[in-house]
Amino acid sequence: MKRILYGFLMFSAGLMAVSCGSDGTDDVILGFTTDNTIAIVKVDLNRLDEKLPKEEIMKDKSNKFSASDKEKMKLFMNAKDNGIDIEKPMYMMTDKEKDQFAFSFIGWLDDQAKFETNFSKISETKITIDKAKNLIYSDKNLIGSIKDDMIVLSRTAGNPMGNLMGGGYAPSGEGEATEKFYTEFWTRKPTEKEALIAQVTKSLEADADMSAWVNVYAVVNTLSRGYVETLAVNKLLLDAGVGVNLNFDKGKIDFKTNTFFNEEMQKLVEKYYDGKGVDYDIVRNIDVDKAKMYSVGFFSVDFLKYFVKEAGFEPIANQVLEYKGLTLEDITAALNGKYAFAVFQEQPVDPNDPYAYPKPSGVFALGINGDKANKIIDMIVADESFRYYAKMYHNKEVLVFATEDSQLQLLKDNKAAANKKLNKVSGVNSYTWATGEDFNKGFEGKAKVKVVSMESTTKVEGGNGSSETVIKLDKDKKNALHYIFGYE
Repeated sequence: MKRILYGFLMFSAGLMAVSCGSDGTDDVILGFTTDNTIAIVKVDLNRLDEKLPKEEIMKDKSNKFSASDKEKMKLFMNAKDNGIDIEKPMYMMTDKEKDQFAFSFIGWLDDQAKFETNFSKISETKITIDKAKNLIYSDKNLIGSIKDDMIVLSRTAGNPMGNLMGGGYAPSGEGEATEKFYTEFWTRKPTEKEALIAQVTKSLEADADMSAWVNVYAVVNTLSRGYVETLAVNKLLLDAGVGVNLNFDKGKIDFKTNTFFNEEMQKLVEKYYDGKGVDYDIVRNIDVDKAKMYSVGFFSVDFLKYFVKEAGFEPIANQVLEYKGLTLEDITAALNGKYAFAVFQEQPVDPNDPYAYPKPSGVFALGINGDKANKIIDMIVADESFRYYAKMYHNKEVLVFATEDSQLQLLKDNKAAANKKLNKVSGVNSYTWATGEDFNKGFEGKAKVKVVSMESTTKVEGGNGSSETVIKLDKDKKNALHYIFGYE
């Protein structure tokens, strides 16, 4: 119940605030960002307020919302009545606290009395602010703290990956943060790492409905329980991060990411990726017009080989491959980094077979370096169990696996596929397209909108990477949020 209450408070506080600008609050958040901060999310509630179907929700006479729910929503939709400072944004922060995670909601109040009164109605508990201790309670349970007009609501949880890489016990309990936690929160020493400060600033200033920064190095190090620090590759992962932003637009959803690497890593990425990109010739003989999803791209085999060696994993990889008579060098020498795959409609199910199930159908292609791939090809040909699951074709340029012989016919006949639907986007390292068919199946009968397509590109430039995914809906007269909430 306490967990539900906390989540409810965070969600409702977000819905209540209806205006957001930077107002220097990003700088305030930086003051609480430490070397152990794993992620920060910023929600531009002003933009979302303009896009949410508030009127439709309040006029909804269906059984979607109870009378009690609607009463709460009136509170949600009227920030001025709830004591929230609507001129400031909402943040969510995740920190590593010894062997635990701390998840915090951060916002600002302009009327503490209204906050207590109306959040008590919303949460159906007694919300009080202890002005002497600057603590916030739900009934008698400590849920947050306040300093001046800034509030923090936090919970803690154990590291779910704590038993990986190194063994030992990892606490998994979850609960409210303690008074000690809040005392230490307000006196935190912010990070002095220029790289992290620059990453957070760039990520949160994005013009987006929601923006975020993730400390990739901290995530990897936390999940591995510090094991990565013992590897040579640690120097390449230091200060690695990613910035994310999400926008809901008319008839579509746009999702973008940007990577942040340290200087040494940037030089390596630039070295191995400079001038390399998608080569659409790899699907010249593969019919992607019939696919419900396809992807074409390039990855640097040389970079992968370097990374594996720096991580100290090459001996382990060779040991695993030894039983097949291969080495890591055999594999990396054989591949040139070009790849493509296509997913087709599942094969028909035999109605007379009670144990039959839809079987996947698809093609996977790898670019190869001529005779250097012979060792891998010979190994696959000799493996009878492999031939049971897939068909194979190869020439000097490509190695292709398929679920059906017919999918390899154009390759065998050296005939070009029509590929009228193939979108040859230039200047990218990968391009992926998919229908919304599988996604729509999960919401059949529940949603009034369907996904038409999902397109994604990735690009590596100047030692950093970026990606963009656009989800298009079959309706575009209103913002995507209207349709997601079930309104026309």
